[in-house]
Amino acid sequence: MNANTPPDPDASELPEPVIRSGKRQVSIVWLVPVVAILIGGWLIYKAISEKGPEITITFNTAEGLEAGKTKIKCKDVEIGLVEEISLSKDLTQVIVKAQLVREADAYLSEDSRFWVVRARVSASSVTGLGTVFSGAYIDIDPGKPGKPARHFAGLEDPPIVTTWEKGRHFTLVAERKGSLDIGSPVYYRQLEVGRVAAYNMAPDGSSVTFKIFIKDPYPSFVRKNSRFWNASGIDVKLDAQGIQVDTESFVSMLVGGLAFDVIETFGAPTEPAAVEDEPFTLYPSREAAREKTYVTKRYYLLHFTTSVRGLSLGAPVEFRGILIGHVVDIKLEYDIKKMTFDIPVIIVIEPGRIYTRGTESRTGEGLTTTGEAHTLLEHLVEKGLRAQLRSGSLVTGQQFVALDFFPGLPPTKVGHEGAYPSIPTMPTQIEELGSKLGQIVTKLEKVPIDQIGNDLRDTMQGAKRITNSPELLETVKSLNAAVKELQSLTAELRTRTTPEVTAALQQAQRALAAAEGSLSADSPQQYRVKAALDEITGAARALRVLAEFLEAHPESLVRGKGSEK
Repeated sequence: MNANTPPDPDASELPEPVIRSGKRQVSIVWLVPVVAILIGGWLIYKAISEKGPEITITFNTAEGLEAGKTKIKCKDVEIGLVEEISLSKDLTQVIVKAQLVREADAYLSEDSRFWVVRARVSASSVTGLGTVFSGAYIDIDPGKPGKPARHFAGLEDPPIVTTWEKGRHFTLVAERKGSLDIGSPVYYRQLEVGRVAAYNMAPDGSSVTFKIFIKDPYPSFVRKNSRFWNASGIDVKLDAQGIQVDTESFVSMLVGGLAFDVIETFGAPTEPAAVEDEPFTLYPSREAAREKTYVTKRYYLLHFTTSVRGLSLGAPVEFRGILIGHVVDIKLEYDIKKMTFDIPVIIVIEPGRIYTRGTESRTGEGLTTTGEAHTLLEHLVEKGLRAQLRSGSLVTGQQFVALDFFPGLPPTKVGHEGAYPSIPTMPTQIEELGSKLGQIVTKLEKVPIDQIGNDLRDTMQGAKRITNSPELLETVKSLNAAVKELQSLTAELRTRTTPEVTAALQQAQRALAAAEGSLSADSPQQYRVKAALDEITGAARALRVLAEFLEAHPESLVRGKGSEK
């Protein structure tokens, strides 16, 4: 505004500013960032204080895993999340980095195990079907408390036994693995009570060791004298009762399985329950488990010079049908000097299978020492005991060694050449039959067959001459005439003689009837005969009296009866 500008009439109406002196007041707007900073700091502190451990898990593959989505669970409770998935430098493994909650720090130790839960279908079970819709996740088995760890090797398959499962582990030792695998069921009286947890080979390669887990409350049924056997597949047995088919379950037929039970033995005491990791022998079958185990063994040598086809290792050695041992070795030896072949067969006999009686100290007990067994065998060999190959099956052609007595043999003793004592042998039954047939053929060769044939030919010619001779024809004609005369005589007897004989028989029958009537008890003839007999009896009595009188008075014959006075 300049000096030439006229004054504004409304300027005098404007308010005048009032200046006050004093302290400056803080605006409430500044509280908002302060509160935000405090809340952020608290969140940062809480995140840092509640942050769990970071772990690294290695897997062979990342199938089903996804960073930022795959969760880590324990008993279906979320305890962490996969944050990063990468490959190792050598491309052999997948490295999974995961963030766990703070509470999970107590679960982590050297014994902790991780595995990926995904849909799995096997012959024994179907698991993880829920992950088809929800996606795979990583599960954890905390394991036993131990040294803390942050790096873990993940399992490719879920563990058979987890930490929270109650039960007991046992160790089985077998010669072969068979069809058993991790997860194969364990049965007790056809009830599934456990699983095969692991297996490995012995350091020397002589056996396979299985680790099995029996869940509660079934470990108490595993006794110190329990026996385990391989129950895989189907057992088919043919015996006196017919065909028997035995199997534990349909699952054991497909994936294999084990079974155990206490083999009852007469007089055996009840054993206590087995302890953790108790070792047991795994038998190949139920029948093998039922057989008694004998510690004492005695080896013998058998010599055969003919074919032993059908005899194999493990073939039974029997005495009158009772198993007492088996074959352990078969060899073929050639003697250069004699230019002959010999087949030595080594057998093992278990003396404990032979029981003794008749002594006060060892009545009903098995032979427990090799000395006792050898003494008994030497005595039996002197009595005619021999070894012989016999056919065990006509279908398979398998043979076994039979020990039996053969009477009539010359006495012999047990041989002691070489490392083992030898038992005398006998030819096989087929060889004996062949020998007897050879003897028969030898005897037939000594028979003069040609001479017998010539004699038979002469006999036939003589018979032919007699047959064609005129004397024989005349004799036949005479015989024919005699037969005709005999026929006419028979006809005459039938027509004339037979009626006369019949009449004579009838007359004789009437005479016998009349005689029977006259001899009856009430007939007159019988009465007369009885009266005559009575008179004869009286006369005989009178004569006896007269004889007695004359004997006493002989003078009466001269003087008369009255002279005795």
